[in-house]
Amino acid sequence: METLRYAHSQAKRGKGHYSAVKRVEKDVEAHLLAIRESLLNKTFSTGKYQIEDRIEGGKMRRIYKLPYYPDRIVQHALMSVCGPIFRRSMIRDTFQSMPQRGTSDARRRVQKMMEEDPQIYALKMDIRKYYPSINNDLMKVAVRKKIKDKNVLWLMDNIIDSMKGIPIGNLTSQYFGNIYLTSFDWWVKQELGVKYYYRYCDDLIIFYDNKKQLRAWRKLIEKKLNDIGLDIKPTWQIYDTVKQGADFVGYVFRPDKTQLRPSIAEKFKAHCKKGRKGIISPKRLLEGLAAYKGWLMRANAKKLWRDNITNRMIKKCNTIFKTNPLKGAI
Repeated sequence: METLRYAHSQAKRGKGHYSAVKRVEKDVEAHLLAIRESLLNKTFSTGKYQIEDRIEGGKMRRIYKLPYYPDRIVQHALMSVCGPIFRRSMIRDTFQSMPQRGTSDARRRVQKMMEEDPQIYALKMDIRKYYPSINNDLMKVAVRKKIKDKNVLWLMDNIIDSMKGIPIGNLTSQYFGNIYLTSFDWWVKQELGVKYYYRYCDDLIIFYDNKKQLRAWRKLIEKKLNDIGLDIKPTWQIYDTVKQGADFVGYVFRPDKTQLRPSIAEKFKAHCKKGRKGIISPKRLLEGLAAYKGWLMRANAKKLWRDNITNRMIKKCNTIFKTNPLKGAI
């Protein structure tokens, strides 16, 4: 019950206005006891997905949503226990939407490498339609490398078998997407001997000083991924980190500086322009700028900020927020 109470507290964050959350809140213990009984009796079954097509990062993504009760609570409970076990099995430089393993962590790790031991070239690869291409049976095999409890495996199998591939939108998918390639990650590090290998979900990047070796590694990696039903997009590229920089997790990394990805910089400038012209409300403008500041302050982007942020914007912020998110150096 302690795990379920914690799961409910995590799953409802930012969702207090949901009707399903309000229903559970009226009698939390009764609802959680019902979940517990369904798990102990193995009568629980993953619910029906609601499908929503959404544009994220300039790409159309199909998002699958499960009911808050009981599914999201169950998944939070499951991963609160199993998540740390899975994270301990992963290489240090695999990232996604996990505690201490997000884009900020990935940016810090690559930045540190480029400062301490800069590499001349970077091989960037993307896996084609990663989540839908995941083989459910192989996913179960990957899970069983770390989890042995039959009751837990019953629940995980139930979630995995709820659809073909792994649905974008499930909390478990954020872990499953990494677990599926954990053995592959270790193969890259140990068998191929790649020192500077980083993966953010389906984005892979390798830094090295020899372009010929990077091409050889790419062929071996592609074959290895093909063996588990995955394909590399034909848009793979080898960057010259000095002349071009290496594009990864929203930043362009060079030996002497880290810049914001051009597409993100253009969106920032467009957002500022809309605010100056009054196309969007001051509140929406400032909320967006507070988010962009998080990106810019971690890159060499002082000029970009100063060229687009006016004193009028900063003063306006004082009338809308108790603490001004635009104050402070970039």
